[in-house]
Amino acid sequence: MSYKRLLPILVLLAIAAPVCVAQGEQGHEGRQSRETTASVQSTTTAHSSSTDLGWQSWGLRAGVTDDADQVVGGAHFNLGEVANDLRLQPDVQLGSGDDVTTLYGTVPVYYRFDRARGMTPYAGGGLALGWVDADNPNGTQGDNTSFEVGAKVTGGLEWPRQSGQAFFVELSLGIGDIYDAQVVAAWTF
Repeated sequence: MSYKRLLPILVLLAIAAPVCVAQGEQGHEGRQSRETTASVQSTTTAHSSSTDLGWQSWGLRAGVTDDADQVVGGAHFNLGEVANDLRLQPDVQLGSGDDVTTLYGTVPVYYRFDRARGMTPYAGGGLALGWVDADNPNGTQGDNTSFEVGAKVTGGLEWPRQSGQAFFVELSLGIGDIYDAQVVAAWTF
């Protein structure tokens, strides 16, 4: 099975999920003014300006990578802002597929752009460290295990949820000995 075929489906689901979540949270009653107030409060809570480093929240993430074609899952940790709108958000991910198992940890910093429209675009990048265990070809004994170092450049969109935390989708491009590209959807708690 090629994970490249799953990429368009994942992207569509990632775009549709915030819309579905927002519609479900609106309820069946006509509460337009309360919804607008809740949306503004949610956006403010999800993106409060703080330059304090330290534990803010965590979340789960899932997606696909290209080269190696893998399904990945993991967690991310919002450790606050190093400067206004510059968030430190390391993550760890386990990937499987294409006869390769990977474990990556990345330490990216993201700049978050205009937040007034209900969603926040962001871009950034950081260092990526990975353990890669590849099966040897043609049934030979053993595995080929290596440690890889690279960087990633990332862009994404983040939507606030009613809880004040975020749902986001991102595209990362790898530089060096890591994956070529990755698409991830994630939920912050």
